[in-house]
Amino acid sequence: MATSHLTTERFALYQHEHQQWLRALALYTDQESYFSSLLSHVCDSTADYSIVNQSVSFRQWFTGLRAQMAELSELIEMEERSTAKGTPNWQRRQEIDERHRRMRSGYQMLEQQFITVRQQFYAFITPYVQ
Repeated sequence: MATSHLTTERFALYQHEHQQWLRALALYTDQESYFSSLLSHVCDSTADYSIVNQSVSFRQWFTGLRAQMAELSELIEMEERSTAKGTPNWQRRQEIDERHRRMRSGYQMLEQQFITVRQQFYAFITPYVQ
């Protein structure tokens, strides 16, 4: 009984963490959309080809980040659906624990990438929007 209770608490914790990740991913998606529109505005309003050329790398990063965010969101939602079908058996719990660890690692890596790209983007775009 105690093991079952701990397992239920662990899965509730996983679900809570998944929801936090999904909210953060939604925020990152909104920020990425804003960055893309700001980048388009700056590129459209300048005749400086070096700015336009530099913007290509940011667009590629944004595209890559968008794909990673979508993939992680899909994994989280799949996990939520499979867990919602009931308390899994012992073998299934091990799979869920391992998958959750991989998702956590993927989320942390994505979060760090987003922070890095955001800082570099601000450093690049700030002189053009002041």
